Amino acid sequence: MKHKHKKIIAWGLSAALMLPWMAGMPVQAWGPNRPTYTNEKPADHAVFNSITNNAAVGDERDFVRIEEKSSGRPYTSEIEVEAGKQYEVYIYYHNDASATFNDKAHNYVGIARDVRLASSFPHELKAGERAAVTGKITSTNTNPAAVWDEAYVTAKEDMTLHYVTGSAKIYNSHETNGSILSTSLFSSAGTFLGFKELNGVIFGCDEYSGQVVYTIQIQAVDSPDDPEPDEPEPDDPVPDEPIPDEPKPEPEPEVPSELPETGPAEIVLAVIIALSLLAGGIYWYRTHNAVQKATKRAKGRK
Repeated sequence: MKHKHKKIIAWGLSAALMLPWMAGMPVQAWGPNRPTYTNEKPADHAVFNSITNNAAVGDERDFVRIEEKSSGRPYTSEIEVEAGKQYEVYIYYHNDASATFNDKAHNYVGIARDVRLASSFPHELKAGERAAVTGKITSTNTNPAAVWDEAYVTAKEDMTLHYVTGSAKIYNSHETNGSILSTSLFSSAGTFLGFKELNGVIFGCDEYSGQVVYTIQIQAVDSPDDPEPDEPEPDDPVPDEPIPDEPKPEPEPEVPSELPETGPAEIVLAVIIALSLLAGGIYWYRTHNAVQKATKRAKGRK
């Protein structure tokens, strides 16, 4: 019995030592469980992101990743995000069917149709909160009909997350390279992928693989205890200046409310002035005529 108890205690101690390590392991983010393939042995039918030794990305089931924009570091499945920075979400897609099955002889079973990509990310996080950025690829003729994966972000502080308009683009080696994707990308139905055009058609083989990249802007949440900013004081009003070269209007002459009073003395004085003017006119007239007559007589003597 003592031997048996020792085994139980030893097993329990081992389990206890392993718990912290197990707790740190991320839960399987991708799904569903499905058959896998390799570069050397691709699928014989249309199926997405199921090759485990892809030369570019490794295990294709881990196809949603994220990294700080322009950091130069590789994309990852787990990251702490900070306010004031931008982060790029990277989503890889690959129809793993061999190119052999894209032709009529094989009834085109290698071609995936109605292929759509849907993605989501949290819009608000509390400090220390961890949440998923998701990607889901669907098709009407693949098996399985949908594959999905998640990357995880942990907030360094209270924050909000915002899609940078127009940043979602598809990259591949064909005509749709660099095309901006519709914001239907963030709906449950998703948006069409494609290589000649965005029509949902993806041929089998890594030649037709690609990635979608979009940017998230992180903003800090202001504390409710922060004081409101002071309102700026209005500037002192500046008095209106007269328009240059515009003449100022002349003041209107004042009109007296009453005519001045005229008594008897004023009337007598006015009569005297008038008679004086009349007498002066008569005197000038007579003198003028006399001068003219004298001048004529003098001319006649000559």
